[in-house]
Amino acid sequence: MDGKKSITFKKLILLFAAVILPFLLLGPFLIYQNRTAARGRTFSQIQSKTDMTADALTDTMEQLQHTAAQMAEQTNLKKLGIKAYRMSPYEAAQSILQLQEQQTSIRNANPYIEKFIIYYLHRLQAYNSKESGVPSFFTFTREEYEELAHGHNSYDFLAVHDRQLTEIILPSSGAEFMIRVDLSTEAVAALLENAFLEYDDYYYLLDVFGGSWQLTNLPKEALSGLAEGADEISIDGVRYYGFSAGLPYGDGRLRFFFSGDQLFQDSEAYQRLYLCFGLIVFAACSLFLLGSYSLIHKPIQTLVNAFRHINKQDYSIRISGNPKSDFDYLYQEFNHMVKELETLIEKNYQQQLLLSKAELKQLQAQINPHFLYNSFFLLRRMIEDELYEEAGEMADTLGLYFQYITRNSQDYMPLGKEYHHAMLYCEIQRLRFGDRILIETDPVPEKYSQTLVPKLIIQPILENAFNYGLRNKVEEGVLRVRVEEDAACLVISVEDNGDELTEDGLEQIQRRLKETAGGNVQQEMSGILNIQRRLGIYFKEQAPPSMDRTESVEYLQASRSPLGGLCMRLYLPLPAADEKERGSLYD
Repeated sequence: MDGKKSITFKKLILLFAAVILPFLLLGPFLIYQNRTAARGRTFSQIQSKTDMTADALTDTMEQLQHTAAQMAEQTNLKKLGIKAYRMSPYEAAQSILQLQEQQTSIRNANPYIEKFIIYYLHRLQAYNSKESGVPSFFTFTREEYEELAHGHNSYDFLAVHDRQLTEIILPSSGAEFMIRVDLSTEAVAALLENAFLEYDDYYYLLDVFGGSWQLTNLPKEALSGLAEGADEISIDGVRYYGFSAGLPYGDGRLRFFFSGDQLFQDSEAYQRLYLCFGLIVFAACSLFLLGSYSLIHKPIQTLVNAFRHINKQDYSIRISGNPKSDFDYLYQEFNHMVKELETLIEKNYQQQLLLSKAELKQLQAQINPHFLYNSFFLLRRMIEDELYEEAGEMADTLGLYFQYITRNSQDYMPLGKEYHHAMLYCEIQRLRFGDRILIETDPVPEKYSQTLVPKLIIQPILENAFNYGLRNKVEEGVLRVRVEEDAACLVISVEDNGDELTEDGLEQIQRRLKETAGGNVQQEMSGILNIQRRLGIYFKEQAPPSMDRTESVEYLQASRSPLGGLCMRLYLPLPAADEKERGSLYD
């Protein structure tokens, strides 16, 4: 025993070393690597967003240029811009109003347009888009026109006019006009202020034409001290790091500045991990103690769980362990005990099965004379009514019917013969009722005709339908027998269109069938209840070994038929179904 204690102690030491050494060796290295990677990811994300914002501004400028260029190609505008082209004052006024409506629509549709103005040089008049508080018409001098054009010969260009960043479009033909589109400073500022919503405080600087036009939220003292191309600035003693992207227009450049506290907050979290490293060592020691405890607690818990399986009647449980374990002897003795217990239970089950077969014999004997009285009474009535041909046919059918009962003493019969016997009963009832009742039947699939089933399980269901469902049907009675196959069983349904079945009556039938399936033998075992009981006994023996044979299964179920009367469904497990498929019926 001392040797076993020594082995256990060595295991405890090895467990502690295995837990603590990885933390001691890899912990600081992984923390440093993650800190560096977090900083790199943050810088990359901010630079990527800076480039995206610069691209958005470029797209905005290109959209302004494209819109103004399309406007410059309109025929009405060119006519108004050519002095030699003769237009009546009314025509000119109408053309100017139409163009002004277009200017207003363009300005309202694009939030980045503050003003959309067209200058007509030979008229010395300019027309603005219509908006409240702004004159839609004003005059200018030729010198003002030339100053705005800056002597450029290009078709379009970017300029700074009246502290506004402006797109200028000149005509490509001989017309004398100019389109001026002022960029909305408020809209651009809103774009830059909302570019990084995840950061509480940052600064931006949009610089065009080497400082001729700037848009920024930097303090004046920080802006004046900012060197060209500087990547870092200091504001109120806080260091800010810059990220920039170029613009293709006006030699522009967009820059954002973020404080170190915001940029490095993720990496600083890894620094705090260094402080937590001591806690990890403490946790490792605690884990060592828990591991020591589990060497005793876990084997005992395994035994407790195994006994719980026994309480749930699961006798297949076995415990396997390390032969060198201190608990191996207990495990082996437990397995031996369970094996002996399983053997005793199997012997008891076999005794119960013999009792069930004896009960099955008793229940079958009860059903044999059930149809005899009604059959001979019907034959006697036919003879008294001098229906000799029908009586002869009835006698032949009765002979075959009772031959099946008297010459076959077996408890179980092939399904094909059992179903044929039920069809003989239907033929007898057809002779009895004539055209009053229409009988519809399906054949049994040939591959299941040799499947063994308990004897006399279909005819009593048909008899129940005729005696209770259709007894008051003077005409247009319907009896339907269907045979259907699904994944787990063969379903034989018998339904009628009788008018006698109430909801209370249906509930009573369903309740009695369920009680019989559950093993209640106190009520009278006749009719459909007899079938339910015998099927339960038979298929309990046929159930797979892995199934709980103590569970009750309703092999016969009642429901409301679509025809209006009662529908009885008989469920027969398929012999070809594997254990998993058959299990779906027992679950």
